[in-house]
Amino acid sequence: MEVTKTNFKATLPNVIDAIDSSDFVAIDSEFTGLRTEHTNLNDLDTVEERYSKLKHSAQNFGMIQFGLSAFRYVPTKKKYSHATYCFYVLAKPGAGEIYDTGSLNFLANNGFDFNKLYKEGIPYISMKEEAELRHKLKENPVEISKPTPVKVTEIAAKTFLKETEKKVENFMDDAAQEELVIDGKTLTGFHRKIIYNNIAAKYENIRVQSVLTDNGVRNLVIKKFHSQTALKNQIEEERQNSLDAKIGFTHVIRKLLESNKPIVGHNLMLDLVHLFEKTVMPLPEKYETFKKMVLANFPTIYDTKLLAKDPPFSEDIPITGLEILFGDLCEKYNPPEFEIEAGHESFDISDSSKAHDAGYDAFMTGVCFATMVKKLDGATWAKNSVVKSKRLAGYSNRINNMCSHDIPFLNLGGSDKQPDRSRIFFVECLESWSSSDVYGLFHMLKNVKLVWINRTSLYVIPTDEIDLKTCKKHLKAIHASCPPLVHVRMYNDTHGSKRKSESDNSEPLSSNPKEFKRLKSVGSSQLSQLTLESPSAEDTHKMITDDANADGKTSSDGVFQVPEDW
Repeated sequence: MEVTKTNFKATLPNVIDAIDSSDFVAIDSEFTGLRTEHTNLNDLDTVEERYSKLKHSAQNFGMIQFGLSAFRYVPTKKKYSHATYCFYVLAKPGAGEIYDTGSLNFLANNGFDFNKLYKEGIPYISMKEEAELRHKLKENPVEISKPTPVKVTEIAAKTFLKETEKKVENFMDDAAQEELVIDGKTLTGFHRKIIYNNIAAKYENIRVQSVLTDNGVRNLVIKKFHSQTALKNQIEEERQNSLDAKIGFTHVIRKLLESNKPIVGHNLMLDLVHLFEKTVMPLPEKYETFKKMVLANFPTIYDTKLLAKDPPFSEDIPITGLEILFGDLCEKYNPPEFEIEAGHESFDISDSSKAHDAGYDAFMTGVCFATMVKKLDGATWAKNSVVKSKRLAGYSNRINNMCSHDIPFLNLGGSDKQPDRSRIFFVECLESWSSSDVYGLFHMLKNVKLVWINRTSLYVIPTDEIDLKTCKKHLKAIHASCPPLVHVRMYNDTHGSKRKSESDNSEPLSSNPKEFKRLKSVGSSQLSQLTLESPSAEDTHKMITDDANADGKTSSDGVFQVPEDW
């Protein structure tokens, strides 16, 4: 079901009901871009560098669509019921987000409705901003001050005042009439001032408001109240309603935080950083702090792309992009039966050509997850919901780390892998050099992978088994044949001291995520107790590409590229 500003308020109770009754919730997002030229992913990013690049993306690009698909196992039917919602979301005015034209073109070609986004996009603010706004309302209670009447001397103005006073008197005496509407087309600016000042000063328990009609006319509406207390209560209710409208889509995220339901996504890390940056609070500087923040609010997360990279799925399905994975799983395995949750809307497993709609992608993700766990559990799959499977233990809170040479996943629930990169070479070369020049310099190594950082530097990764002693022996020979201005070092000689410093300063991940306060109770002491570092300007990062181009250098065709294996 598509959800916009028009139907959000009416649909929200159904969304909350779907989350409450679910066993797990699959999510997906669409963005205005993925990365800038300074934050392209590098095969040899450390986990801290990878987080920094993704954080930079979340702080600069917009999240414009969010899909949520809630799945519930029905043991009596051995089926999964599901409800799917696709939210068009739009940041508040002045957010200053970056739009990558390549990304927008890609979404447009896949049916994204930009008119719907800009006309009916649901607003949102972060929970931190909400807490601040609620605090301001509390610190500034409603106060009603009596207006000062203006002096009326002209005959026409006096006549208008007298006639209006008569209308208001009749209105106040008529118990059945709740409001008096004065046609804005007949009012001058001074007439409006007379009503706001003189009429409002004469009648204590009335309220004058300007209301814009569908025809563009700004009428004046006078409402009466039984007491000053009733008037204050009305104004306070309107202030709360206005705040609720600003919170908008964040109501959905708060429900996800409160629910403690397992969250499932496909290649999920970018979705997570955007979700927290946009709707919870600014992302922390440190990756370890981010891990604590996520686990305190989403205790259990699964990434279907990570499951798909392991046997038996990797043996039958070589491409793990969501759309291809969904089709192959449905064709090659025996998915559970699915049905749409009563009173809700969703998709059918036979639907096609809807990929890159966030709602449909979330639905596909949930189907992939249930199908893969069913396969892993074998004949016992139907005893319980898939989220209770013991086969999931090795995948909990591990997020696929795409485009990485040797760190396959980011471990939100524990220590991340620290790979041995001692056999990797770092090369600084001439701008005129191409891949063939590098291959010639490393001719003694039969198989290598080149990862270009920019036009004058790259990594050379031996893909055959070779020990460090042999690498150092080759390094001496390389040094002897290096032309002027070409320098070659081992990876650890370039990065060793930096990585040691990062390791010494990093905070250990607590085994008890409860020490990091949950963020669901905005306005309470819980949010104020968080001590996260304020985001600062990002360090610039070199653009990284692999050896895909003929000359081995970086591409100039822009930075938006949807990986084939997304």
